[in-house]
Order: sequence, then structure tokens, then C-alpha cells
Amino acid sequence: MKTFFVAILATGYFSCKNLVFGNEDIQCSYYQKTFTQRKHTCSIRVSPLCASNNVTYSNSCVYCFANIALKLTLRIQHSGKCRNTRKVWNMT
Repeated sequence: MKTFFVAILATGYFSCKNLVFGNEDIQCSYYQKTFTQRKHTCSIRVSPLCASNNVTYSNSCVYCFANIALKLTLRIQHSGKCRNTRKVWNMT
């Protein structure tokens, strides 16, 4: 039983390693490629990010396309929704 709880805690730890904390930033180099720019589609997966412009982006893809349009001036403030802001959920 103890091993089970240790395994659950370890799983939680490793799944949190992929979240954005503090001022870490997402690499948008994939979205800068010509074929991706032409396609310009993002998944409907919702994983909100609060950016330095105080806008909540629905996921990293939407954030990257916005960041590219703004000449890579955005930075991630934290994962989750921004407080008292408008939301940007779709780039189409």
C-alpha cells in the first residue's frame, strides 16, 4: 500500500514537470516554420496560459501564433488564466 502512494506521488511530480511556472517560456520555433504558418491550425485542447500582455491564451499553439504575430515580444507569466483579462481562445 505504501508503494502505491509513492507511485502516485511520483506520477504527480513528473506530470507537473511539463507545466509552465514563473517566467519560463514556450519555444515557438515549430510554429515559425513556413508549412506550419500556412496551415495555421491549433488543437481544441484547452490548457490556458497567461502571457505578459495580460491575455489568457487557450493553449501553447494559440500563444505561439499570437507571439509570432507580435514579433516574439510575449512571455508566459504563469500557467492558467490571467486575472481580470479578456480571453483569446481561437486564432481563426
